[in-house]
Amino acid sequence: MTTTLEAPPAPPRPALRRGRVVGAALLGAVDGPLGIALPFAVLAALGVLAWAGLGAPTDWTTWIRAAAVLQLLGHGVDVRFPGFTATVAVLGPALVTAAAAVRAGRRAAGTAAPLAAWAGVVAGTAAGAAGLLLVGTSPEARPVAWQAVVLPSALVAVVALAALRRTRSAAPLPPGVRAGLAGTGLLLAAAAAGTALLLLARFADVVALYEGLDAGPLGGLVLTAAQALALPTLVVWGAAWTTGAPIALGAGSATSAFATQVGPLPGLAVLGLVPADPGPVAAVALLLPVLAGFAAGVLARRSGVRTPSLTLGALAGLTAGAAMGLLALATAGAAGPGRFGVVGTDPLLAAGLAAVEIGLPAILGAAVVRAPEPPEPPEADQ
Repeated sequence: MTTTLEAPPAPPRPALRRGRVVGAALLGAVDGPLGIALPFAVLAALGVLAWAGLGAPTDWTTWIRAAAVLQLLGHGVDVRFPGFTATVAVLGPALVTAAAAVRAGRRAAGTAAPLAAWAGVVAGTAAGAAGLLLVGTSPEARPVAWQAVVLPSALVAVVALAALRRTRSAAPLPPGVRAGLAGTGLLLAAAAAGTALLLLARFADVVALYEGLDAGPLGGLVLTAAQALALPTLVVWGAAWTTGAPIALGAGSATSAFATQVGPLPGLAVLGLVPADPGPVAAVALLLPVLAGFAAGVLARRSGVRTPSLTLGALAGLTAGAAMGLLALATAGAAGPGRFGVVGTDPLLAAGLAAVEIGLPAILGAAVVRAPEPPEPPEADQ
């Protein structure tokens, strides 16, 4: 009996390889700007709707420029207005961009040249951000040019690469990093739930602020959409608040779990969520980061991680502190002229408190739970 040896398949020709790389890059270049274009299109449509319905004296292009500026502010871009520079990120648009980057990263992982597709995604995002910069720049509002291109591109680059890496089943992140990200995610989820409950509890105050604005049905719709973009920023502030870090709402005004001193605020409905006196709720809220860290340690151990508890918790604390510090940095700064030049929380304080309040409970959570035993290999047939 003769055995026929099949010749190995011939490697792709250079022209074919180049074609695949170019095709993957073009696919990424198409996917990249979507995270920029979609929220801008929604904001621009709302702006034109407001211009048409409210009879605004300004030209409709003013509202298009305002949509571009708001989109850039949502990615942490500083914008210079007459008399002040806005530096607080309204994180709603950034969430949409990040979600689109996850999709783009997964699609890039399915191409013949994933890294070329990823590079196309980043390049396409940079081009879209540059277009927003051109649309939004005017004598009344001047975004910082390098930030307008770099910050959205950096966000997309990191998120798309993480999605690509996860889709292609690369080596997982270190267990401590995963535990820290899990603890931060749990804390943010709890802060989001708390914000929703606070909205229900203070609904009458929010409605009263809406009525005081007297914007009408169409104006109320536009204001609601604009303020919804600020909800992720409020969630970050809420997460920092649960760690004990005070949140500044203007010079001389601050709210924390221990004391609240708030001066006059703009008549925005979303600010009706600010509690005048936290009361006993504060004691419960301060337990949230501790419970999030403990749960992260338990979940890490239950997933089979055998890293020493001290190492796991220390790395989890560092990761959680870095994540909260970056979020606090993006959502702190100036939101307006005068006393509103200081809003948000201290990034270093928020990072330090999150690192301790998540890292130490993660050590305890990993220590009290035993990792499951690995399955025994099947016995060989005798």
